[in-house]
Amino acid sequence: SRNIVPLARTQAPTGFDRFIVKYRDGSTARRTAMATADHAGAVLRRTGFAGASALSLSHVRRTGVGADVMRASRRLNKAEAEAFLVQLRRDPSVQFAQPDYIKQRYEVVPNDPYFAQLQWDYTDPVGGINATTAWDTAQGDGVVVAVLDTGHADHSDLDANLVPGYDFIHDPVVGGDGDGRDADAHDPGDWYGGDASSWHGTHVAGTVAAVTNNGTGLAGVAYMAKVQPVRVLGHGGGYTSDIADAIVWASGGTVDGVPANENPAEVINLSLGGYGSCTQDPMTQAAIDGAISRGVTVVVAAGNDSMDAANASPASCKGVITVGATGIDGGKSWFSNYGATVTLSAPGGNATSGSDPDDRWIWSTGNAGSEGPEAPALVGMIGTSQASPHVAGVVALMQSAAVAAGKPVLTPAQVKNILRRTARPFPMQPPVSTPMGAGILDAAAATLAATQDVGDEPAEALSNRVPMSGQTGAAGDELLYSIEVPAGTRSLNLRSYGGTGNVSLYVAHDYLPTAAQHDRKSAKPGNSEAVVITNPVAGTYYLRMVGEQAFTNVSVMALY
Repeated sequence: SRNIVPLARTQAPTGFDRFIVKYRDGSTARRTAMATADHAGAVLRRTGFAGASALSLSHVRRTGVGADVMRASRRLNKAEAEAFLVQLRRDPSVQFAQPDYIKQRYEVVPNDPYFAQLQWDYTDPVGGINATTAWDTAQGDGVVVAVLDTGHADHSDLDANLVPGYDFIHDPVVGGDGDGRDADAHDPGDWYGGDASSWHGTHVAGTVAAVTNNGTGLAGVAYMAKVQPVRVLGHGGGYTSDIADAIVWASGGTVDGVPANENPAEVINLSLGGYGSCTQDPMTQAAIDGAISRGVTVVVAAGNDSMDAANASPASCKGVITVGATGIDGGKSWFSNYGATVTLSAPGGNATSGSDPDDRWIWSTGNAGSEGPEAPALVGMIGTSQASPHVAGVVALMQSAAVAAGKPVLTPAQVKNILRRTARPFPMQPPVSTPMGAGILDAAAATLAATQDVGDEPAEALSNRVPMSGQTGAAGDELLYSIEVPAGTRSLNLRSYGGTGNVSLYVAHDYLPTAAQHDRKSAKPGNSEAVVITNPVAGTYYLRMVGEQAFTNVSVMALY
């Protein structure tokens, strides 16, 4: 029989001893590490809770997004930490302040590794991603996928497809390898609290790009792509500050004290997360914003708590592709997070015990060691961690196919739009209360679409006085609509209403509006927005609805 360790789930933190503060450029507190620690320490001592006057802050380091990590002389409980952060945020020289959250891997690991070659997730007509047909178009040549995870263990079915990565774990207790940050991204094991080492990063990397057609082991989704292992998770998880630096570096940005990345990635996979909305985690959002600005697509796991992914980070960050998990039947995996934040779903398995059949697991590369690395193995896991690298691998196929077809490299927004547009419908539509995105990942359709002209962004046509209901999206998602307005119209009213979340409207005549360039806008809190134009010129009007937060079941209507 096979047994499984408990499903890795996120939990609301009870306290913190590490904090991230970013001071604005030119502020006195930003000039030196000592000035930063002195300023924040003085704020901490003024907070007024019991014992605050005896506390101090030490400077740990400056991060790749220009924020500073500091450690308190003792752990603050949740109320104390919030009081400290409230005081910091009141200072106009502070751009943002937050805890240095611990994030966890998302997976289930069998104790007895299983050496089978059943990859239903690639080929099953109901629950699979149609990978073999996609390989007729592309195999991922020339694309680097950064896997930010526990690092990698040596494995004959993976090693040939790796490029040099980096170990970003700063804290020696978390790192466990005794040498802090360095260029060795090997996984020494992440055993913790009685649980054996997961070899999670090795499993995720194998799904992306295990060596294929070599007569052994398993296949990778983008088996001609390269994986860049970036170690950010160790014993007990990983700090947000390390993960953010790794996002910056993997995407080609600069991190003080770390050599430049000679193989910057076009895709980043984050099969990790923590409790709390991304709005409470501006450090992670800043790092993701930088990666996207450099043209890098960021794919993240939705999380394993069977809750709204709006309550997890980075799953709720703007601009990312958030992936839910499904089983061989195409239905929602019992553990998968859901909600408007989820872009689409992919195979993540749905096993509930170690004796479950092979087709309830996702199989990939791993290791047999319970603590440090021992023999390479093929391992079955379940989780949104396993769903996410299916999508990251398909993004590599898409970029490879686009370039081979003589097309420009796809932007992160274009990648997201294609994945949503080509997703296969769920065999049974998930309940309205647990939406799982646009459908199930279709590797073949997405890869083929990447070879075509992207063309102008498509706009959904509105009919006069006919509401378009059920509009749903993640924070940062944009939906585009158009309406033809005849000559002689006295008033045009473009509006949104109902549902949950927060959206803004941007309107333009005869061109596609953006948040930066538009004729009119409505950007109040909530979803009740309206743009009224008196005596509009005849022609096509475009309406762009932007999710300031995740939104569900919003209605859009044009009236003239």
